[in-house]
Amino acid sequence: MDTPQPLYSAETVRELDRRVISALEIPSIALMKRAGRRAFAQLMRRWPDLHRLQVYCGGGNNGGDGYVVAALAAQKQIPVTAYACVPPEKLTGDALAAYEYAMREGVHVVGSLTELNAEDGDTVIVDALLGTGFTGELREPVGHAVERINRSVAPVLAVDLPSGLHADTGFGDRAVHADVTVTFIGRKPGLYCGRGPALCGEVVFEDLGAPPEVYRGLEPLARRYTGESVPRLAPRSADAYKNQFGHVLVVGGDTGFGGAALMAAESTARAGAGLISLATRPEHLPAALTRCPEVMVHPVISGQELEPLLELPDVIAVGPGLGRSPWSEQLLARAGRAEVPLVVDADALNILAGGRVLAGVRRDDWVLTPHVGEAARLIGWNTAEVLADPFSAVRAVQEKFSGVVVLKGAGTLIAHDGGVDLINSGNPGMASGGMGDLLTGIIAALIGQHMPLVDAVRLAVWLHGAAGDRAAADGQRGLLATDLLPWVRKLVD
Repeated sequence: MDTPQPLYSAETVRELDRRVISALEIPSIALMKRAGRRAFAQLMRRWPDLHRLQVYCGGGNNGGDGYVVAALAAQKQIPVTAYACVPPEKLTGDALAAYEYAMREGVHVVGSLTELNAEDGDTVIVDALLGTGFTGELREPVGHAVERINRSVAPVLAVDLPSGLHADTGFGDRAVHADVTVTFIGRKPGLYCGRGPALCGEVVFEDLGAPPEVYRGLEPLARRYTGESVPRLAPRSADAYKNQFGHVLVVGGDTGFGGAALMAAESTARAGAGLISLATRPEHLPAALTRCPEVMVHPVISGQELEPLLELPDVIAVGPGLGRSPWSEQLLARAGRAEVPLVVDADALNILAGGRVLAGVRRDDWVLTPHVGEAARLIGWNTAEVLADPFSAVRAVQEKFSGVVVLKGAGTLIAHDGGVDLINSGNPGMASGGMGDLLTGIIAALIGQHMPLVDAVRLAVWLHGAAGDRAAADGQRGLLATDLLPWVRKLVD
């Protein structure tokens, strides 16, 4: 099993740059040229028949990388134009040295967007306007340059990260849409969460020959888990029996929302739980038995009727289709007092945010699975604030409620006492009803199979997304939550 990938903040990456220069005993311009060469190599790998290049260069080190790419293209006799977003006379340090290198190689440099030729099918654009130092909003003329890049028909390679994307948070309200992003020295969190997955295209990491010792003692902002690094369930022994693999109780399905609770229960079964019970409204009993007769369905009309069922399970999943009625609050209040691990989702989170039920409760043995809006309600933020800084948001939820918190998104974040993890599996086709209910069931099933809480969540989030990717092989539009169930079963082993 591979180790997870560390994701470093922009400030830490700047320290890494300094350490690499010191460790390799090279001038900083040499490291810049090395970055430019790696970016150019990726350019030629992706577009080997490149006939014309446009490089958009800012005034900092990112722009310097761009000038190096332009110089290398000129050396290869590729017609190249560099747009100087910052007048060359204002450049300093390595950016100035890189500009002079480009000029020596005969790069045509222009200072106005109107001087750029129109792109055609043989043109490729290199975005080297802004790097990890970008914060706030785009200023002109960078904003106009970003808009021109995004209007272009030409493919785009971004140097280090797409201009306008925040390296630490993935926020990018107005940013370049790249086809390939070549990033250096340390992976940045913003490449993999928030708007990052939509803006970066293929992400290629180049360590530029950094020796391992430069990373020692530097704490990453998060760690990224892939299919090669998530923990796995142990193989089952030949004499296994159902009681070894957990009894999961799913609580939910208010009037009109029975499907959510049933999907959660069925995903629990497909992820390997030994026994599954479902406590739901009486009217959902026939549909539940028809859809999945393996689930033991218990009709309940009050929290009092739920009480004896709480003695059965090893883990409880509460929230799918729960609603926000008095019935819903009664069931959450009772389930929340059970002395087994809990997975809390959907309207259970909204009730929790309201403060009337389980007020002030902190548990080390529960998993909260909010989307952005639910996370905002849990900590009293607005949705825009969560989107602008999801890492701070997920940590704030975890600090308030303890346990493990899963902030769902294109880059799902998992906060726990040991830090923050990030997992990228999944696709836009999964933006449909019921997907979160499946994740709740998978998490509960893995906890029931005796995985430590954090490991169960890591595997469940990856498994859920990977099943979605397999199910979307024939197309993302129209993908249903239940389409994932056969793949959940195949991938869980």
